[in-house]
Amino acid sequence: MAEVSFSQDQFSCPVCLDLLKDPVAIPCGHSYCMSCITECWDQKDQKGVYSCPQCRQTFTPRPALNKNTILAEVVEQLKKTKLQAGPENVESDVCTRRKCKSVKSRQVVLEERKRKFQHRIQQRQKDLEELKEASFQSLAVYPESADEPNITVSSLLSYDDLRKSVSQLKEKLEDFCQEEIEKISGRVTCVEINPTNEPKIREEFLQYSSWFTLDPNTVNKHLCLSERNRAVTFTAGVQQYPDHPDRFHYFPQVLCRESVCGRCYWELEWSGSGFVCISVSYIYINRKGRRNESVFGYNDQSWSLICSTSRCSFSHNDNHTELPVRFSGCRIGVYVDHRAGTLSFYSVSDTMSLIHRVQTTFTHPLYPGFAVISGSAVKLCDP
Repeated sequence: MAEVSFSQDQFSCPVCLDLLKDPVAIPCGHSYCMSCITECWDQKDQKGVYSCPQCRQTFTPRPALNKNTILAEVVEQLKKTKLQAGPENVESDVCTRRKCKSVKSRQVVLEERKRKFQHRIQQRQKDLEELKEASFQSLAVYPESADEPNITVSSLLSYDDLRKSVSQLKEKLEDFCQEEIEKISGRVTCVEINPTNEPKIREEFLQYSSWFTLDPNTVNKHLCLSERNRAVTFTAGVQQYPDHPDRFHYFPQVLCRESVCGRCYWELEWSGSGFVCISVSYIYINRKGRRNESVFGYNDQSWSLICSTSRCSFSHNDNHTELPVRFSGCRIGVYVDHRAGTLSFYSVSDTMSLIHRVQTTFTHPLYPGFAVISGSAVKLCDP
């Protein structure tokens, strides 16, 4: 009987990028690790609407998850055969990629632990402020009470204890993060990775062309979609879109339905007198707030190239870099190598001119997105 060969990418979880563990298939057909999709959907419990991180199809109520035993057996067989690698490739290729994934996994774990510590600190600080306010109210309401000294002393003691606890927790978090960063840095220096060559000419980029459509469930009510959801324009009037938990409530932004996986390339044209933000974002970006956590490029969930006829800049996590670029045209090419952590923006005309490149680590699937300000429009170009 002929033996069938499998690629590791076919059985990798789109969330953790590792081989599937306890694989489950959700109603749209995509497969994930049981723990990865459970964690994603746990964050959606308050909204009551659950979606696929890849195709964005929504489900209500929350689908039941059952282990796909057939897929699990295939993954186990894939592990045993080591991807059917030849002896000359096993040590140099498979081991190196496993070390890289181990480093990436530790980075993800570190981010999760950091998030939990920060949540505990925020909760302690909240308790601290509430206790402080309660102490002041007690002093104001009962200025002549005989019990005032006891209340004041007790509150101040609790306040000091809580403040000390918060301070210790902050120090513990800083020490923990520093230790983990040093461990990860040490491991990274031991892994030799040959960077994948980025395409140089447009024909090479077009080999990785991907088709994206704008998601009507995310579009802000001051944006109008057209051309089969491939174009978006700012409008002064409010569009009558139905309420949806994924919709950007305040800022004129929209995400695409499809996620970026592996190597992807797409082009767009922008026009108008205002400015546009050409972005990629994790699905977890905030949709309802009026603060930085909801704006492309102003948080750790998104990266954004900001373009106008007079200036150009790049933003991530509220760090902004002015770019000495003057556009000869209004067509922009975006190239992403998710595994390599590369994000590049090009000005497309007769030649490909690099505008800006970012080298980082992507821990979740990315989604193309746009912010379109008054007087501007964006159109996704056909491959």
